[in-house]
Amino acid sequence: MFKNYILILLVGLSLLGLYPQRTTADESIIKTQEQYIQEIFGAKAKIATAVLKHESGMNLTAINYNCRYNGKSTFCKRGDEHKAWSVDCGIAQVNTKGKVCPKELLTLEGNMKAVERIYEQQGLNAWVSYKNGKYKQFM
Repeated sequence: MFKNYILILLVGLSLLGLYPQRTTADESIIKTQEQYIQEIFGAKAKIATAVLKHESGMNLTAINYNCRYNGKSTFCKRGDEHKAWSVDCGIAQVNTKGKVCPKELLTLEGNMKAVERIYEQQGLNAWVSYKNGKYKQFM
């Protein structure tokens, strides 16, 4: 009988928002940038974080356009975005051909899925800021 009163009290408090509801096992877990980075890069997570800070400032919606000038690929000059041959998208500046970032690359989950694939295939050398050492200023 006492258990019934407690249950009724907890349900009532839950409905009023005064008692947290239990979560179910099938609710999706929202990961943070740090959790994704730790999962993907493991022991190199600190270096990877510095790389991503240099690449995008950890800005999930960062977009940078790539142009060719005198046969050399570099960031497009302001106003030359229409001349871009590729674009770097999101927190990890995932490169894709064309002038438009796919929507999934501008989400944390989508960008991190691409990062995982890239890292498995190329390691940290896939990111220019790692190869040229400029990430070190963020360590």
